[in-house]
Order: sequence, then structure tokens, then C-alpha cells
Amino acid sequence: MKLLSKIFLASLFLFTSVFGAFSQEEVPVAQVNVEAILSNISEPGFPDKTFVVEPAKKGSSEKQINQQIEVCTNAGGGTVVLKAGEYFCHGPLVLKNNVNLHLEEGVRLAFSQDPKHYFPLVLVRWEGTEAYNYSPFIYAYEAENIAITGKGIIDGNGNAVNSFREWRPLQKKAQTNLREMGRDGVPVKERIFGEGSYLRPQLIHLVSCRNILLEDFTIVNGSFWLIQPAYCDNITIRGVQIDSQFINNDGVDLDSDTNVLIENCHFNTGDDFVAIKSGRDQDGWRVNKPSKNIIIRNCSSENCLHGISFGSELSGGIENVYVENLKFQKIRKYGLQFKSNKDRGGYLRNIHIKGVEIDTSRTCISFTNQYHSYSGGNSPTVFEQVLIEDVTCKVATEKGISMIGLQEQPLENIYLKNVSVLQSGEASVIDWVRNVFLFNLK
Repeated sequence: MKLLSKIFLASLFLFTSVFGAFSQEEVPVAQVNVEAILSNISEPGFPDKTFVVEPAKKGSSEKQINQQIEVCTNAGGGTVVLKAGEYFCHGPLVLKNNVNLHLEEGVRLAFSQDPKHYFPLVLVRWEGTEAYNYSPFIYAYEAENIAITGKGIIDGNGNAVNSFREWRPLQKKAQTNLREMGRDGVPVKERIFGEGSYLRPQLIHLVSCRNILLEDFTIVNGSFWLIQPAYCDNITIRGVQIDSQFINNDGVDLDSDTNVLIENCHFNTGDDFVAIKSGRDQDGWRVNKPSKNIIIRNCSSENCLHGISFGSELSGGIENVYVENLKFQKIRKYGLQFKSNKDRGGYLRNIHIKGVEIDTSRTCISFTNQYHSYSGGNSPTVFEQVLIEDVTCKVATEKGISMIGLQEQPLENIYLKNVSVLQSGEASVIDWVRNVFLFNLK
């Protein structure tokens, strides 16, 4: 095997070569069995029972909606239908077993920005570390057969005066404290945040749930992460629209999830289009749940900060991910991003990305094992078996390709085929890799 450091590739040229002792036909590439993944994904079914909620003539709606959710689950399940109109919730909605929360077209479901409305504190995974914090706006814990469907709008109300969004500059003390608790192994039941901590609640956070369908609704104006399933299995996210451009507005954060299908979605986001994660540092190692068996296909964006991101909280590992047919117009930073550092540990392997079109980005394809927030650890992430093919980027204002490994832990078995960056501002770079295979790069 050959170890490369450092190779700079000119911005505009044709590079057709193999680094390593293989022919093109023999290259060991990622093997993601798409059909096997799909065979383990099925939409939840619900009894043919309907429980109707009408818009409140005055006051808030969360009690009425939660009551109908409770009645529905106690009756064996069905669909809780929000009829067209305006709903304002002074507190969270909590999904229960066998309930489809259906938002009719014309629904606008908005949420209070008063933290007093989001007690009691609940178990969350906050930026990769478990804690008890304010309840997310829509929450579920250990629920099975749940759904949010319909053409309605979920409004996180992050554009309101005194919104949770404004807490971000105030969160550093609690954020650091939580990360130290995770590093030091403080029991989760003692990680109590909430009042005075300024850790923003997620919009939709589903924890340890199974058999999930999220379909057709629109999200606007989030204050933090928008859709975050954590420790969930059998998830379908289809036809969801997102238009939320504030900081940390990731569209979907897959967080130690298995058997996931995301398709036919359109996300305009202030941060990652989709991020795949599995916990942060020692707390991610403790939980030890990878994100795996994931398909993302036939999706698009007009404007997002990053396209598909892997990490940086990937301490539980990421594997068996297939991405196909994505179209991005404006990506403000990285199109395909793989990021970690020497604190994280974990691994990323068996990733296949095929058919991505990008109009503009800062960097088209970026790998780094030297991502920021490094705090002195010695556990570099293993990056291996990544196949990226049929990618076109019209303009990369900086680098077309950036692959930055570590001398002690090179990136390994990275295969790029039919990748075209038509215009770039800087030379691409490959640094500390072992067996990188490049075919028909332009």
C-alpha cells in the first residue's frame, strides 16, 4: 500500500490514475446492499380511526392535541387530524404509540418561545451528549408506530422576539459543562440542565423509537436542529420541505439510527442539509450505537450551508450509507463533508455516494480528521471504504477536493470516479491517505 503526503492537484485538469496496487476493476470499493437495507424499512400502519382537533378559538392548543393523542393511543391507535387553521402551543406535543399526527393542508402549528412552557425536563441527546433539558417542541420517547404527515406547516417561531434562537451566544458555559460531564462519565440522571443553561430545544426529537414516518409537511423558522431521531430504527422521511435559514438549522440529524430512508425532500437550511452522527467522544463510546443502513435519494436544495455531512460527532461509528441523485444549487461551504478529529474515535466506513450535482460551493468534496474543537485526545477516527462517483460541481470558490488525514491515521481506500469540478479557486489537496483511487477526475 502507498501512503501519500502531500499531493496538490491543479485546479483545472484531467487526472486519471490509480494510487495503490490495483487495476480499476480490482479496486476494493464500498459495498452497500441497497435492497437489503430497503427490505428492513417499512412504513407504520395505523387503525382506521380518526380523532379530530379543531383550531382553538382562543388560547393555546397543546392540551387539546395531547389529549387526543392520548385518547388515540389508548384506543389502539389511529390518526389525530389537525383541521386547517392556526394552532399555537404553549408547550410540547408528545407522540405516543400507534399515533399518526396528521396536519391538513392549511394548518400552521406554531410554538411558544417561553422556556417555562417546556417543563418537565426530558432525556435528549444534545450535540452528541445525553442530558436532561427543556422538552423539544415535538417529542417522543420509546414510542412505536408513530408518524407526522400531511401538507401543514410546523413553525418553530425562531423569528420571534426573544426566541430560543437568541440563546446561542449564551450557551457556551452549559455546553462546555455538558461535554465535560460526558467525558468524565457523570451519570446521565445527574446531567440536569434547563433553566439558566441556555441549551436550545430541538424542534422534532424522537428518542429510542421504532417504525417512524415523517411525510409531506413543511418546517419553517427553527431555533436549533430541526429533525433529530436518536437511537431510532426503521425511519422513513419522505416529501418533507424545510425553509429555515438560521444558524444550527440542520435539516435532519440522524443520530445513532438504523434502517433509514430519506427521499424526495427539499431542504433550504442554515446549516447541514442532512448530517449523520453517532455521539460525541466518551459519551458516544459509552452508548456505542452506530448510525448504519441509511439511504438518502432524490433530494434537492436551493440554499444550504453544507450538503451531506458525516460527523463530526461520530464516536459510535457510521457505516453502510448509500446516497444517490442529489441536486444542490448554492452550498455556502462544503458539498460532501466528512469531518472528525483526534477526540472522536469511532469509524466511518462503507459509504457510497452516486449522482450529485452542485452549482456552487466553497469546496466540493472535503475529508478531514483535523476538525475544530479538538481538546487534546488521542483517538483519531478511522475513515475507510468510501466510493464517490458521478459528481459535478460547476464552481468551487476554493478547492475542488480536500482530503486531510493524519500521519498516524491516514484516510484509507477512498475511491473517486467521474468527478468534475468545472471551475475552482485553488489547487486541490490530498494529504495523508493510503490507497486513494482516482478515475476520470476533471
